[in-house]
Amino acid sequence: MVVFPSSLFAFVLCLRASSAGVDSWNAEIPNSVVGLSGSCVVIPCKFNYPSDRKSYYQFTGIWYTDKYDIIYHKETNKIISKFRGRTTLLGDLHQKDCTLKINSLHHSDGGTYMFRIEIKDLDKATFLKNKVSISVKDLPEQPTISVKEEVMSQRKATATCIVSHSCSSDPPRLTWSHEGTLTSLSHPQDHGQWRLTSSLTFTPSREDHNKPLICSADFSGGNKVTSSKTLKVKYPPYNVNMMSYSPVKENTSVKLICSCDSNPPASFQWISLNGSLLANGPTYKLNQVSRYTEAISCTANNTEGQNNSGPQKINVLYPPYNVNVKSNSPVKENTSVELICTCDSNPPAKFQWISLNGSLLANGPTYKLNHVSRYTEAISCTASNTEGRNSSGPQKINVLYPPEIKNESSCKSGPLTVCVCIVDSNPPSEVKWLGLSTTFPSSSIEQNGFLSTFTLQGWLGFPDAINCSASNSEGNSVITMQVPHRGMIIYIVVATAAVLVTLVVISVCVAKRHRKEEKINDIYTYNKDDSNDYENWECDDKDLPRGQHEDEAVYANTSK
Repeated sequence: MVVFPSSLFAFVLCLRASSAGVDSWNAEIPNSVVGLSGSCVVIPCKFNYPSDRKSYYQFTGIWYTDKYDIIYHKETNKIISKFRGRTTLLGDLHQKDCTLKINSLHHSDGGTYMFRIEIKDLDKATFLKNKVSISVKDLPEQPTISVKEEVMSQRKATATCIVSHSCSSDPPRLTWSHEGTLTSLSHPQDHGQWRLTSSLTFTPSREDHNKPLICSADFSGGNKVTSSKTLKVKYPPYNVNMMSYSPVKENTSVKLICSCDSNPPASFQWISLNGSLLANGPTYKLNQVSRYTEAISCTANNTEGQNNSGPQKINVLYPPYNVNVKSNSPVKENTSVELICTCDSNPPAKFQWISLNGSLLANGPTYKLNHVSRYTEAISCTASNTEGRNSSGPQKINVLYPPEIKNESSCKSGPLTVCVCIVDSNPPSEVKWLGLSTTFPSSSIEQNGFLSTFTLQGWLGFPDAINCSASNSEGNSVITMQVPHRGMIIYIVVATAAVLVTLVVISVCVAKRHRKEEKINDIYTYNKDDSNDYENWECDDKDLPRGQHEDEAVYANTSK
């Protein structure tokens, strides 16, 4: 077996390719390609041969290093060990495509390579003038991102990410930091490079403003590169907020500040509760604020829309007002009750419970009293905060208790019987007057707090006693009052005597008048026919001398 030097072998191959004609045997192979370490590289390759319009069916494609080491052959045992299992002929030699792929690229794979074609029944050719140089890099190129300078919130936008690679059969995987719809396209470039383009259609929001939109390219072999573009999102005002310089004391002034999140920056208006415009600008000063100062709102506007803070009350500090003691409805006597103290204040008040004599009973908004009675003293609640203090004033607990009829209740007699029944009760009582067989209604009722005075006045007959019966929702009470008759009997005797005396006097007067009239009539008849001097004679008791009898008077007149 004769062994030829490699240089001589190459010369022979070149001669064969040349002898066949330059225009017929040729190849299209890039001068250089760049591959990524750990990834793959594809060497595009097209060749031509003089077919003379004949058909050939057996092709053998071989790739060599510049030292004629075989890196690809259909008989894999002819491939040098470092490339065995790593090279693949992607092209179809029958279609004159000799494209080669090298997987898991190493730095040691860098160098020069060439292609040889062997066609049965025609010839063989090695394309020495179409060598390709492979260079291996550690990191891929950064992706290139493009997106509009400004995008609108809640309106669809499109961004593109472009990355170069050298392995069309195993392109990098492109991912985005934002959700959306993706489309991808790959285009061949010069020197065996490919351009992969990913388009993202997304809907930006205000949260995306000034945030990076990131495109990441993951290459086989573990290499990953990213690029970003800061989004500029236009959106209407959000989070419109009204602020003041800390809480403000009542009757002082306060400066209000309106702020919001918006792009482009917003302009501001201050609006009263009834919708009136108070001022323009991001600040507004209020003088003499009080707890009654109405809520104010701030409206923010920009080219994308407007938004409002909503009515905001100013945080005004003031002392306690309207201090009030409340309990859980009326309480029955001898039970417990919980008292609650409330007030209007800012900041919230602290509470103290004070007895009627000024002693401190307890602290806190609630106070529990056990075994309350009608005699439980009034209690007051004092509220205090950093701005001052105020008190509810003494408060009596509304204690429900049954009737108690006072000892002062009694009856007295006169022309009419008068009985008085004095009842202490809560709620007020109803009273019935009970005789032996008769019930009497009260003649009058007087109310003084929980003390009620019931009066019975009239002719009751001659009972020895009468009952006052008082009742309410809590119970009842009865007292028996003696009815004195002595005064009434004396009054009846005196009245009877007076009547009798009056009747006697009237009878005497009537009798005297009757006798006088009879005597006058007799005298008048006796002198009727006498001298005319006696025509006009009259007699009246008033003309009689004192002690003189009527007969003597008559005699005296006739003697004249």
